[in-house]
Amino acid sequence: MENITMPADHKQVIFTDKNGTRREGIYREILKSFVDTSNGKGTDDLANIFPQHQITHWEYVDHDKNPNADIMVIL
Repeated sequence: MENITMPADHKQVIFTDKNGTRREGIYREILKSFVDTSNGKGTDDLANIFPQHQITHWEYVDHDKNPNADIMVIL
């Protein structure tokens, strides 16, 4: 990831590695790495840590997005 701005420290992101695998986690500035935290994975497991040079794309997780936006409730 050359010349690409990194996310803010400890912010929730979705990131893609060089193999094309998308993961959800956080960026840890002190580690200069992305940490996969999906499915309850811990940040202390080295298998869940991906150095920023292995990441091809990232984006912030949009918590405001309604996952059920297509569902309408009629009262």
